[in-house]
Amino acid sequence: MRGVGGLIRLWKWRLDERRRVVVDLEILRAGIERQMIGLDEELERERKVATTNYAASFGFTNYRRMNRERHANLEVAREEVIDRIAAAQEEVNAAFREQKKYELVLENWEKRERAKQEKREQDEMDEAGLQGFRRRQDQDAKRTD
Repeated sequence: MRGVGGLIRLWKWRLDERRRVVVDLEILRAGIERQMIGLDEELERERKVATTNYAASFGFTNYRRMNRERHANLEVAREEVIDRIAAAQEEVNAAFREQKKYELVLENWEKRERAKQEKREQDEMDEAGLQGFRRRQDQDAKRTD
């Protein structure tokens, strides 16, 4: 069963790798969301400047359009990352199931080996007890003769 131990280590490593991918994607998603919040905050600042400064108000409509386009692009990117996260999470789940399968195989094998060992020990104890009983019977038979 040495090979199963190696398979368990392999699948633990694969599971860790897949979990790292999920974490990296989550970090990417969080970064995109921070950028989206930053764009919203920047738009609000520019809106305030445009309302107080007449010259700045002329360029505000173009700025707002570009800001919305960037925001929409980030929204698309975020949705793509969310889809990738879902796929990566499914890979994590599959790797976990595979690792668990090998762990159960090893656990069942170890249980069988322990049961075999316990049976051998019990058989040895039974044999020792039987030999002791036979010796006492032989000794009792010799005394009565």
